[in-house]
Amino acid sequence: MSVEPGPIFVVGSKRSGSTLLRLVLDSHPDIAIGPETGFMRAVAATKEIPFFRAGKGWYERLDWAEDEMNERLREFYDGIFRRYAAQQGKRRWGEKTPFHTGYMREMATIFPDARFVGIVRHPGAVARSLQSNFHYSFADAVAYWMATNAELLRSGVALADRFVLCRYEDVVTAPEPVLREVVSFVDEPWSPAVLAHHEVQRERGAPRVTDGSTVTRDAIDPARASRWVRTLDGSEHETLLSTRPLARALGYDEVDPEGGAGRLVGSSSSRRTATGEDLAAAWPELEELIGAPAAPAYVEASSEELARRLRQCEAALQRVRSRRAVRVADALRKVQGGRSLADVRAAWSIVRTRDSRHG
Repeated sequence: MSVEPGPIFVVGSKRSGSTLLRLVLDSHPDIAIGPETGFMRAVAATKEIPFFRAGKGWYERLDWAEDEMNERLREFYDGIFRRYAAQQGKRRWGEKTPFHTGYMREMATIFPDARFVGIVRHPGAVARSLQSNFHYSFADAVAYWMATNAELLRSGVALADRFVLCRYEDVVTAPEPVLREVVSFVDEPWSPAVLAHHEVQRERGAPRVTDGSTVTRDAIDPARASRWVRTLDGSEHETLLSTRPLARALGYDEVDPEGGAGRLVGSSSSRRTATGEDLAAAWPELEELIGAPAAPAYVEASSEELARRLRQCEAALQRVRSRRAVRVADALRKVQGGRSLADVRAAWSIVRTRDSRHG
């Protein structure tokens, strides 16, 4: 009996070219990778209920083991994505969401037969795109690039032969040899359709614009690899120098897209990609280059949007605090904290007087 192949997870920082890679693989006749879902945050919330003191490992109190919970989660989400793939006439599903880079090891545990395809891009290109499209400051965008890609490499090493890494620049300048390696890695036969994703997506009736404002009808364009460099100023060049160790490990000159070794640490002269095992073999050198672990800053909204949400939260909190029941509860807590009933009655009288004045 043949074994159904596992899912394919495309991982990488925002603006790394992961949407292009998703569209390319989705154009393969056997693979369906739809728009971003972010489902791993739902998985995380299922296993650890947010804002509930007993929410962590709640299922263990009902005698459910971790591996049992993972099996149920796998069945549930596999069913959702498998149906989507079947609707596209495909036998295999995949997923791509940038912040899933921080969930790779958890995903590997829940889906033990999954394969992971990572993608990286020059820090200058990512930072400029984050600045233009998501209102990051250039410095914050560079910090995000370093933290996210360091985590990508660490997780890739942990996943060993289940992980392969490619560079955006190689995908757009030498698409066929790179994509042949990627398609072979996920155990699928080669299909020339992946080189014509723009035609496949158009014929399928895919939306013209998808995640990250990527135009599905655009062919692979090698000019995009270095277009960003013409827009940098002196201070931004200085900021990019901070990426040097990690950038060099990924084959980049930190300020020149045409410079540097042009190869991933661990890759060979005969291959453009590097597996987790390749990275592990180079790990002593790589670990020294990327430094100590840092928590990636996953910002999923512009600064204006975050400020708007904060104002909404503050207004909602103020409305809650103004409710009579909340004020009574606050008064009771003061009594429990040692305040006398006389003090509480005096405070409550002031509140009632203020309420009557405001109707």
